Amino acid sequence: MHDRRHQQLRPLIQARPTLIASLVSSWIVLWAWAPATVAAAEVDGAPVQIGEVVVQGQSDSHSATVAEQGAIPRDTPGVVVRVPRKDLKAINQVTTSEALRYQPDLDVRERFIGDTNALIGGRDFSVLQPARALVYVDGLLISNLLGNNYSYPPKWGVISPDDIGRVDILYGPFSALYPGNSMGTTVAIQTRKPDRLAASVQSQWLSQRYNDPYGHGDDFSGNQQSVHLADRRGSFWYSLNASRLSNAGQPMMYAVPSASNKTGTPVTGLVQDTGTDGQPRMIAGQTSQSQVLQQQQSLRMGYAFTPDIEATATLGHWTNHADTTGYTFLRDANGNPFYSGTFTENGRNYSLRSSMFSPSRNTEEDWLYGLGLTAKLAGGWTLSANASKYDIAENTTQSASTAQPAANTGGAGKYADGSGTGWQNLDLKLVSPKLGAHQLTAGVHEDQYHLSSLVYGTTNWLAATDLSLNSVYAGKTRTDAAYLQDVWTFLPKWTLTVGARYERWKAYDGQLGNGSTTLDYAAVRHNAFSPKAALAWTVTDNWLLRLSYGAATRFPTVGELFQGTIAQDSIVNNNPNLQPERAQDLDLTSEYFHGNGRYRVSLFQSRIRNAIYQQTSLDTPPVTNYQNIGLVRTRGIELAYSGHDVGIRGLKVNANVSYAQARILANPFNPTYVGNTAPGIPHVRANLLLDYAVTPALSASVGVRYASSQYGSLDNSDTYADTYQGRSAYTVVDTKLNYAVNRHVSVQAGIDNLTNQRYYAYHPFPSRTFFAGVKWQL
Repeated sequence: MHDRRHQQLRPLIQARPTLIASLVSSWIVLWAWAPATVAAAEVDGAPVQIGEVVVQGQSDSHSATVAEQGAIPRDTPGVVVRVPRKDLKAINQVTTSEALRYQPDLDVRERFIGDTNALIGGRDFSVLQPARALVYVDGLLISNLLGNNYSYPPKWGVISPDDIGRVDILYGPFSALYPGNSMGTTVAIQTRKPDRLAASVQSQWLSQRYNDPYGHGDDFSGNQQSVHLADRRGSFWYSLNASRLSNAGQPMMYAVPSASNKTGTPVTGLVQDTGTDGQPRMIAGQTSQSQVLQQQQSLRMGYAFTPDIEATATLGHWTNHADTTGYTFLRDANGNPFYSGTFTENGRNYSLRSSMFSPSRNTEEDWLYGLGLTAKLAGGWTLSANASKYDIAENTTQSASTAQPAANTGGAGKYADGSGTGWQNLDLKLVSPKLGAHQLTAGVHEDQYHLSSLVYGTTNWLAATDLSLNSVYAGKTRTDAAYLQDVWTFLPKWTLTVGARYERWKAYDGQLGNGSTTLDYAAVRHNAFSPKAALAWTVTDNWLLRLSYGAATRFPTVGELFQGTIAQDSIVNNNPNLQPERAQDLDLTSEYFHGNGRYRVSLFQSRIRNAIYQQTSLDTPPVTNYQNIGLVRTRGIELAYSGHDVGIRGLKVNANVSYAQARILANPFNPTYVGNTAPGIPHVRANLLLDYAVTPALSASVGVRYASSQYGSLDNSDTYADTYQGRSAYTVVDTKLNYAVNRHVSVQAGIDNLTNQRYYAYHPFPSRTFFAGVKWQL
């Protein structure tokens, strides 16, 4: 518990003395351990190409390789981190988003395993700005760019974690090949591609004992199963995957009663607490505790018409069923639970909304359709094409308006229907052979997003009967783009990459309505020209210096422009007058390959004009508003090391630490924000993952994740972080054991949050969680 205003005055080395000192010491020791000379640097047994690590992920079967479709190109003029499949074995991984754990300057806010709001944050953007990141699977977009808040995370569930072959991560908007949403981070997941028959079955069990700071606790557990079958028959290959996840999460929120001037029912059980502003508040119970059941199936296939032409097809299916409820701490004089209304305790009067602890039910069904084509043309040119459609076929939420216990059997409520929304993308890319000292890449892009949301009142929330329309939100956006990029090796050790992307965008068919009237919004149009440039110098055979510049424009999402929400537990106000975010980024990176390791130092700066922020109040229910902030600047430094056989044979080390300072430099609409720290971006992030092969059959890993505390509000008034609704600092330790019983059977056991630290990112995070699993493979 601390005041973050005081923390911000401390230098970096004091932000977390033990952890930072350990990482710096490790850096020096690892350098000393590395061989003094190297003829041909290698990482994980694969040759290193100066400028990035080139690592082929190894499958845990003998019949899978990494598919290159959708991979981030090797000549990308920015920092690229590649995570091979075999590195994921060191992680207690149940969901796809957990593949990004321990990576530099990345944050995936998965509040519990199975959380459908697993948001991504990066160098210069918070997890509540997910539209500044792009996530692809085999070149097919799974980022949910319909909105830009907690309700719009990437659609991680459409891919099984066991199907991941490799993950590529690009930092910043330095490649012309990607849309303006790449201004933060681009994640490219490649799935496994078979070259022979492969099959596997896996089952995992997980459990946590959650104890909140208010004297209440419970056990929450879950399980996950997955099946994989793949084969290649001549020119044809296929891959079938299915997974199922059932889990109960800890409570996500707590009920804060309002003061009342009326005397009410005498109760006991209210707990005193401290809010993010440092002032006392009362807690009346737990809310938003969810039980989820998720099922995923996918079919991927490909056919090589000739050695130079291959077509691929993807069909993905994901469903989610979530039941959410609450638990009150309050008891009346007869010991009965008290859920809503006016009440009195210790001479003070309070009130609770009738829906504060009321249950709700969400049902979602998504489909991903994708087609791909790769062709080597005459003269050495390469053509690739990707077309995809993401269809949210069903997305309904039924919520009670009346209080428990009556609400458990029905009664009045709301029925929200977002079915039929989604997006589609088309990308064509042409890559030249070496044209003397030049290599060109050109392409075109088109995307369309459509959003429709209807909210009804109902006399029976469980049956969703007798519906009466309360509100309507709808809108569409479309972007057409073209780009050109040239990689010019003008001297043997010097490479200049220049590129540009032109984008034409419009938002249209925006509507806001209630049961009787509808307001039609006027269409909005913007154009953007985004130049890129990078100069790289290969100083020696194993040392690279690169200076990169990139501009990018992130257009507002349909949700930010047109979708307001009045739900049981939140209110969101849209803003049809939002301006596009416009970023200009710089990155100076030094990469050094030494013996069995890779060292990287990156200095970066991001300047974003008209940055779009959502501001959420601490009211009950919370109210969210979207607004443009004049200018936000982020400056920082990253240190990263990865190596194998470090000190002792069989020890792999991945370590990184970053420092960032994000400041609001201009804001005409509210000048009082100028000079404040931008919310949601910690000053310090650090990760350490040690993976040791004890024997050929047994491996053990230890991971450490750290982040300093953050502000959650633009006015920086939330100075008390270690509480519900705060953004606290954390140091989380994870462990895992893998044991191969034989070539077909392996078992795993692990613990996340070994020290059982309590920490928050507005919501409380899981307590110590235990894992156990078994896997069979052909």
